[in-house]
Amino acid sequence: MNRFIGWAFLALPFCANASDSLLKAQVESLPVHVQKVETCGAWTQADRAGYYRVVVVDVHEGAGSEIYVQWLTQPTQERRSELVRTLAFPELNDDHSQYATQEMRCRKVGSGIEIAIKAQYEHDTVEKTHAIRVLVKAAGTYAISGMARGSQRR
Repeated sequence: MNRFIGWAFLALPFCANASDSLLKAQVESLPVHVQKVETCGAWTQADRAGYYRVVVVDVHEGAGSEIYVQWLTQPTQERRSELVRTLAFPELNDDHSQYATQEMRCRKVGSGIEIAIKAQYEHDTVEKTHAIRVLVKAAGTYAISGMARGSQRR
């Protein structure tokens, strides 16, 4: 019995190395400015269905952030998952009026998603955290509230 335990301990490092990770190389190749990626909610359109992915990236060495929503398809036996669309938010991703995202959460709301963001605005005269909400509808329209410059819609 003790020999069996000894052999088992010898085999452990080999097992741990063998199951490293299937996508480790892809994760290691992510650009360093990608701060957060979160999936939430589902969408359907004609003969396709998928999920939303929210991506937060740092710009200017972390001085600010940009936020994007992507529509990705669910993989099937016939097709791999694919990127369908990427939505940018010019109101938040403005190089001359930058927000630095401190926290981001996403949740499903109806057929769309709501993104809750806590961020600092570069032009505030006192340090203040803004609670920004972005409601994204399945069709790609969105509404933003809580920005330093007031509520804006697109």
